[in-house]
Amino acid sequence: MPLPLGTIVAAILGIMWLMPAASRAADIKSAIDEIITPFLEDKPYLGLVVGITQSTGREILGYGHVTLAGERQTPDGETLFEIGSITKAFTGTLLADQVLAGTVRLDDPVQKHLPDGLTVPRRNDRDITLLHLATHTSSLPVQPPLIGLFALTTKDPSNPYAEYGLDHLKETLMQIQLSGPIGSQFDYSNLGVGLLGHALAHAAGAESYEDALIRQIVEPLELADTRIELSDEQKKRFSPGHDRSGKETSGWTFACLEACGGLRSTVPDLLDLIDAVLGRRKTTLTEAFQMAQERWRETGQKGEFVGLCWMRQKIPEADRTMIWHNGGTGGYRSFLGFLPETGVGVVILSNSSHSVDALGVEILKKLDDEDQK
Repeated sequence: MPLPLGTIVAAILGIMWLMPAASRAADIKSAIDEIITPFLEDKPYLGLVVGITQSTGREILGYGHVTLAGERQTPDGETLFEIGSITKAFTGTLLADQVLAGTVRLDDPVQKHLPDGLTVPRRNDRDITLLHLATHTSSLPVQPPLIGLFALTTKDPSNPYAEYGLDHLKETLMQIQLSGPIGSQFDYSNLGVGLLGHALAHAAGAESYEDALIRQIVEPLELADTRIELSDEQKKRFSPGHDRSGKETSGWTFACLEACGGLRSTVPDLLDLIDAVLGRRKTTLTEAFQMAQERWRETGQKGEFVGLCWMRQKIPEADRTMIWHNGGTGGYRSFLGFLPETGVGVVILSNSSHSVDALGVEILKKLDDEDQK
């Protein structure tokens, strides 16, 4: 029996409506292919996943190869990677959430919220506060001094934080001489944000930083694959990392400074995070995101500010603000960034130590250009 005329017309109109969207998606994929393909040259070991989110929807694209359960395959939205210092953006949001809940204050001395035995250095009769740690203005060093030499004494020197435990942190804090006056300038510090994680976990009455993070940030956002400790099933989807020569290297584990870089995640989870920040997903964390991403301090770089661990960068040629963070561990690199003015966002997760920052920025600019057409 022939279809009714009205049904045929509706089907034709539906196809016509979908054609521009399909064509646009193909154009975007082609543009991203052009950016990513040259990066993969001479890197047969490299696998990465690109995720984009816009008001019109999202796209997840896999490139290169990863080896999982002995099988070489193209990575996808199910593949887990270390995200390194993108963890700090989660830590900054956790701080904002606790401030809004009245659990802590930004101007609280970090010493007030640390467990017994951790004593933070002072200078000029001034305390390091939670805000100093979250804005990298504490004058603490970038990492525990001599962590590289310490790693050489461990079972796996390529995993430097794995055996650096609380006793080592206590000793480090007792010996550190601050590099300058507290609050005087921006100096990026893994040690500082790792210490912030201890303060936030203790203030929340949580057993660990991960417990506090899951309860306050990860579960409200329904991020099923964003964890420090992976389940057996997740471990099967966790891509091995590689150094710059292509040699497989150990993943990084953290005995006590996990708040600075210990999370593993997937592209869909991080796109969900961006969509929540941009208001495309309902969340109870809207105010926390707003507080964490304000311009709390200048970094000393023109047009760049730091929020509560989140970074803000002006893109003058496009008259846009990019809110972002990147990450790097021994065998992984990551990038997360978005333009709040247009709602365009990008995530790149990679299983090698080659930086993907420039790729992320280029894709953001390309998406923004396309959005203006």
